[in-house]
Amino acid sequence: MPQNLSYISFLRIFATLAVVLIHASTGYLNSPFIDSFDWKYANSLHSFTRLAVPIFVMISGALLIPKEESPMVFYRKRLLPILPIFLFWTGVYLVYMLSRYTSLSDYSYVQLWAIIGPKLRIGTNAHLWYLYLLVGLYLAIPYLHKLVKGCSKVDLELFLGIWFISLFFHNKRWSPHMPIIDLGFFTGYFGYLVLGYYLMAYDIGLNIKRGISSRWSVVMVLLLLYLATAIFTTLGTYYLSIQKHGLDALLYGYTAPNTALSAAAIFLIFKYTFQHVKVPRILSYVNTYSFGIYLSHILFLNYIHPLLPLSTLWKIPVATLLTVLASILLTALLHKIPFGKQLAG
Repeated sequence: MPQNLSYISFLRIFATLAVVLIHASTGYLNSPFIDSFDWKYANSLHSFTRLAVPIFVMISGALLIPKEESPMVFYRKRLLPILPIFLFWTGVYLVYMLSRYTSLSDYSYVQLWAIIGPKLRIGTNAHLWYLYLLVGLYLAIPYLHKLVKGCSKVDLELFLGIWFISLFFHNKRWSPHMPIIDLGFFTGYFGYLVLGYYLMAYDIGLNIKRGISSRWSVVMVLLLLYLATAIFTTLGTYYLSIQKHGLDALLYGYTAPNTALSAAAIFLIFKYTFQHVKVPRILSYVNTYSFGIYLSHILFLNYIHPLLPLSTLWKIPVATLLTVLASILLTALLHKIPFGKQLAG
């Protein structure tokens, strides 16, 4: 990767670690004891890291929308390689689910299919929903390329403005209070693709003449924006959950407006901070194997987390790091066997 795009690698590392951290802390949010330290701690971690999946999508937009490839060439080079990965990990987690949570001898074939069928539609493990999302995004990217190519900076800003407004219209909780306007063209994860391309292509908020002083001033403003949205999510989720007497995940949504703001802020913070910084070798493994880490980490996390004799304060980050290390080792090993790289991700 060119040195001036090395920040993309840092973003990928950050998002990978954030996803594992989210999953390492999710269980605590199922507790009814909302005022407990464990719940509040997990809520805070989630609120600061919910931007992980949007960051992944933005990276795809930044790197793939500029590709000068016909739809068929794009699909052959980038969509088809996802299919063996999709099938492999669907099979792995199907076996994992059946061996860990069911006893095959207790079920008929009809009963097993009643369990397996719905899982195949949405993912044999919860985190595999991202593969289904990825297929849809990759189908759209060659056409987004053609649309974006004909857009000026102002055109893209107008599109992103409408997309941001659409996030309110298409939220199930807020839509009953909104006018019935069909903003389907603008809404959802496709906006993150365009946002990633836009933030990569343009230096937002920088005064070139002022140089470094301008850059660090912008970074500080962006950092304040990120902190403000994360704190808003933390406090808002706590308040909503108190009212509900259980977790209310409204503000955790990947397409929630607060998540979109925090994702945009982090993208630019990394761009302006790490644009010319080389990725340290110890972190380069996370960057290289990020997709494999995402796909495999649940296999390790579900065993590592319960075994750690630590308080929650330390258990979540230690479980995250150990899980990432184990996932790196597995992915690296799979990459070394014939056709392993095509399956591992």
